[in-house]
Amino acid sequence: MRVDFHVHSEYSSDSVISPNNLVEYAIKRSLDAVAITDHNQIKGALDIARKIDLLIIPSIEVSTRDGHLVGLNVSKTVPKGMSAEDTIKCIHSQGGLAVACHPFAWFKGSLGNKISKSFDAIETVNSSSFPFERCKKRANMIADRLNLAKIAGTDAHIPQSIGLSYAVLEAEPTVEGIMHAILEKRSQSFGLPLPVSLRIKKKFMLIKKYSRKKR
Repeated sequence: MRVDFHVHSEYSSDSVISPNNLVEYAIKRSLDAVAITDHNQIKGALDIARKIDLLIIPSIEVSTRDGHLVGLNVSKTVPKGMSAEDTIKCIHSQGGLAVACHPFAWFKGSLGNKISKSFDAIETVNSSSFPFERCKKRANMIADRLNLAKIAGTDAHIPQSIGLSYAVLEAEPTVEGIMHAILEKRSQSFGLPLPVSLRIKKKFMLIKKYSRKKR
């Protein structure tokens, strides 16, 4: 299965991706599933999963006091502001998996060297990470050192970036099957850096979104 494990929907204040956008670009990029990882809330992922004909992994990107991390396959909002370790415990209590997202990216609230064996996986490829190759190399090194699964996600905030990074997994076509494949480390990460053109496009699309809200 081909999965983008890091996509923000329009329920995140800094994303413009609608449910229809999600389906359109998932098909274009040959994705079998997408993890919706809105900032500090799960409502968007749960709502969208009920609305569209695409396998959605309800997930959340949590702002911990140590940096950002993703909880995959959760059903309740995970409180922000806790330590990374307490956040991981909260995710695990829901039966979810904890992922160190964009762990070495500049300007993104990354965990860096605070990654521990408590995590289930590391996002070794993230299209939005800068500098891309350096981040990828360091993430792979720590995943190998801690013997953690490797997955990938675009960190998409606009439709055109969906699927730039993805993981290929030997998994049954269900959320549970994908989670099991991660735990069994049956995944490979692939991806490209977000082009400058899409970084600029994102800024203009967000300006347009904020302008509409003010009316």
